[in-house]
Amino acid sequence: MNDNIFDNLEPVHMTSLDLTRSFELAKSVQAHMDESQRHMEQISRSAYEERRRTQEAIERTAENTAQTNIQLQKIIENQNAYIDLLRGQLETSQKQLDILKNLFASTEDGVAVEKEIMKIIQANIDEKHPLWEYVKDKGGDVAVAGVLQWGPVIWTALKTYLATQGILIP
Repeated sequence: MNDNIFDNLEPVHMTSLDLTRSFELAKSVQAHMDESQRHMEQISRSAYEERRRTQEAIERTAENTAQTNIQLQKIIENQNAYIDLLRGQLETSQKQLDILKNLFASTEDGVAVEKEIMKIIQANIDEKHPLWEYVKDKGGDVAVAGVLQWGPVIWTALKTYLATQGILIP
């Protein structure tokens, strides 16, 4: 028995074989494969572009964050310097307050302060000034008698006296 099926095929009989359908089927399959390949390439390009844009966005965010951190560090340094300045001002004010408390703590010191202010007033006005009559012979009573009339003079004298004690009033 002959098991080989190709032995009986003769080239004369092969002309009647129609392979057109097979070729059409193969072309159709190849076209679908080509279309699938183009679609896969398009999806790959889209995914690559999306990853590239995402990476660029991450890099921009990192740059912006670094710049923001630098700016925030400068702000913190400025705030710390301002806090130190305020602490210095508070310390100066506290010292001035302590000086004022010490000046007026006892009546003896109060009288001495009054006399010193009177000397400053006498040195800053002349005989034509309306206060001259109060100041030339009187002591601390002058402050009570003419405050409304000559307040600016007393205020100037008080500021001058306090400046000699280390307290500067604007």
